[in-house]
Amino acid sequence: MKRFMLFALLALSFAAAVSAQGRDRWGRGFPEPQPLPAEQVTVTGNLTIVQGSLAVKSGDSTYLIPGLLRYTGFIDSLKDGAQVRLEGAATSTLQDAKIKVLRVSKLTIGGKDYDLARPQSAASAQPGPGGPVWPMMPQMRMRHNRGW
Repeated sequence: MKRFMLFALLALSFAAAVSAQGRDRWGRGFPEPQPLPAEQVTVTGNLTIVQGSLAVKSGDSTYLIPGLLRYTGFIDSLKDGAQVRLEGAATSTLQDAKIKVLRVSKLTIGGKDYDLARPQSAASAQPGPGGPVWPMMPQMRMRHNRGW
C-alpha cells in the first residue's frame, strides 16, 4: 500500500509539474506580455548618468538611453554633460511615468548626426526559430511543420 501511495504521489507531482509549464506549441497557456506603446519623440538636453545608464533630463521627464554607452569609445564628444539631441521611440516604465526608456534612432552631438537605427534585413524578418540559419536546415523545417 505504501508503494502504491508513493507511486500515486509521484505521478500527481509529475502531472502538476508538466501542466504548469506555460505555453505549449498549440498556443495554450499564459498570454504573452503586451509591449508598452511607444511614441516618437525628439529630446534635447545634457547627458547625465542615472541608474547606471546614460540619460537626458527634459522638463520633468528623464529619458534613459540603453545601449548608448557602447559608442563612448567611437564618438569622442559623447561624455557626461554633453549637449545632445536625440530622436527615437520612448516608452514609459511601469514603476514611474516620469522615467522613460528611449530607443535612439538618431543622435546629434557636436554638430554631427549619427544614425543609430538598426537596419532591418530580410533574413532577420523571416519567421522561425533560427533567424537567418532557419532556411538552411530543411530537415528541421519539415519536422516543425508536422508538429513533432
